Amino acid sequence: MIHLRYFLLAILFLFPSVAVSQSENQPKQTEASFRIFSEKLDSLRKTNHIPGLAAAVIKDQQLAWSQGFGSSHFDTGDGSSFKDVSPDTPFWIASVTKPFLGLLFLQLEEQGEIDLNNNINDMPGWDNFCGWLANSEIVFGRDLHCDKPITIQNVLNHTVNGEPGSSFMYNPIMYSRLSRYIEYVYGNPISAAEGRQNTMAELIQKNILGPAGMDRTMSSMWQREKALVFFDMAQGFEYSENGYNRKKHIERHLAGGAGIVSTVNDLAKFDIALDTDQLASESTMEKLFTPAVTPDGTDLPYAFGWYVQDYKGEKLIWHSGWDEKAGFSALYLKVPEQNLTLILLANSEGMWWGNPLDAAEVQGSPFAQLFLDHFLF
Repeated sequence: MIHLRYFLLAILFLFPSVAVSQSENQPKQTEASFRIFSEKLDSLRKTNHIPGLAAAVIKDQQLAWSQGFGSSHFDTGDGSSFKDVSPDTPFWIASVTKPFLGLLFLQLEEQGEIDLNNNINDMPGWDNFCGWLANSEIVFGRDLHCDKPITIQNVLNHTVNGEPGSSFMYNPIMYSRLSRYIEYVYGNPISAAEGRQNTMAELIQKNILGPAGMDRTMSSMWQREKALVFFDMAQGFEYSENGYNRKKHIERHLAGGAGIVSTVNDLAKFDIALDTDQLASESTMEKLFTPAVTPDGTDLPYAFGWYVQDYKGEKLIWHSGWDEKAGFSALYLKVPEQNLTLILLANSEGMWWGNPLDAAEVQGSPFAQLFLDHFLF
């Protein structure tokens, strides 16, 4: 046994470069992998007519890579670029706001501020709003029963349509009532929800953005201390056969379904804070990603602000963003068992793939598929 030990030591002294070269090659392999991924990602961006795209990958609770592609602003007349996208370029993240709402409401429940089993029906103005939506031709009013109790958890889980709590249908209009519910709970007039910096926005800054160190993220378009984020925000664009058209610059309060402006580097901070339990207790974090369950025990594809699905044996947790009026789209995709996350922000609709309202199918996104094929499968 002693002779074997001396033999192994001799091998290490004679060939010290063997172990060293493996260690040195590993970062090069990682860099090469990200270089190939970035080239394919940029090609996909151009194919989908996206003027500017910011991307980040988080691995093992660390920012592994982030990069900007294309332009956040340019002249639609001659196409000249005058502002490149970087990982610190702020974008309107549209419905990627919903993960923040899911977390906030679970935090408030943990703090004893809100009971998720309470009914949103109790909020002033509910009958008029629900009656209008249910009798409209808007798809989100389909099979909406205003006379049945609908809990805050039903809203957060998108289990409002049909028998409340029994089936999933994505309903962003119902999410937009959550800011009004917050004002109701805190004893403020409902009209305060449309204020430039409402209570929900203040709570997100206090409970999430501040603790996560997200200095380049606005909890609403009117957060005064984050004015530079507003001025640095990418311009939204629409693409047609005639080329690109600038969309009207956004001026919106935080309603619930959307309202946050952020960067991929800041969203990476959020992702790391989530996965290291910096923002809530372990039990709350587990609940955040646990999908809703029907009365007969069937798992639904949505948790608290997150889609949840299985794909090729991997659990995927994600949310997309799409705002055709503002000209932005986004994707936030987590592969929890691999400690791997992708975040993409774009200043056109080009990342939207038409996920169905009643299912979770992120594999339908060519951007998600590129990521999954490159890093997992």
